[in-house]
Amino acid sequence: MDGNGDVGDLHLATVVVNVQDMRRAVEFWSAALGYRPRESEWDDGFMMVVDPQGVRTPLSLQLTDRPSEPPVRIHVDLYTSEQERHVERLCALGASRVADWPYPDDADFIVLRDPDGNEFCVIDHAEL
Repeated sequence: MDGNGDVGDLHLATVVVNVQDMRRAVEFWSAALGYRPRESEWDDGFMMVVDPQGVRTPLSLQLTDRPSEPPVRIHVDLYTSEQERHVERLCALGASRVADWPYPDDADFIVLRDPDGNEFCVIDHAEL
């Protein structure tokens, strides 16, 4: 497969996370990332939270009636140079640590679940 073809303006614009409680998800992810809802009117089925400066990748939230079930096939990675501080802050916002994750000895990541049970990682990684 040739990955060097003409992609034109094709690019990754957002990541969509399925959630069961839209208000809780918008509140959690907005607080977690310092984002705000993009929509001026509330939509129980789909909302996007965006970086107020418009620099970082937005996160879309889509309502589902099914709970998150492992094994997940895709997840969000959050990078920070203050990993432990953010893990504690995210847990205070409603995330939970995944205690039984099979971490390698040299793990630079901590696996959490958002209030809907979606897994995400907080990676010990300085700003690029």
